[in-house]
Amino acid sequence: GLSGRFFVTTLPTIYHANDGVFRRYRGSQSLQDLQGYILERKWEAVEPVAGWKSPSSIMMHGMAGLFHFSGWIRQIHNYLTGTLGVHVWISYAIFILATLLIGLFLGL
Repeated sequence: GLSGRFFVTTLPTIYHANDGVFRRYRGSQSLQDLQGYILERKWEAVEPVAGWKSPSSIMMHGMAGLFHFSGWIRQIHNYLTGTLGVHVWISYAIFILATLLIGLFLGL
């Protein structure tokens, strides 16, 4: 969920947060450079993350929900294949059928 909320696309990703304003740190990963970034207030020169990409925005809240939903789907798949012993391709077919049915229902 946090990966979705903070829109983490590469690792490591470091954010500086101050008074609800988020800035992405793109400097060196050494401890001295990171400490200098904070203590020398170099973060003030960095442009804050756009409002729609802010972790507190409704868009990133929805993105975090999608990440949770994908984890839930993975748990269902593991339950079907591991606990119930359903073949992997049958599990995929169940998800395909569910996706089609939901799409048809929403389309109506």
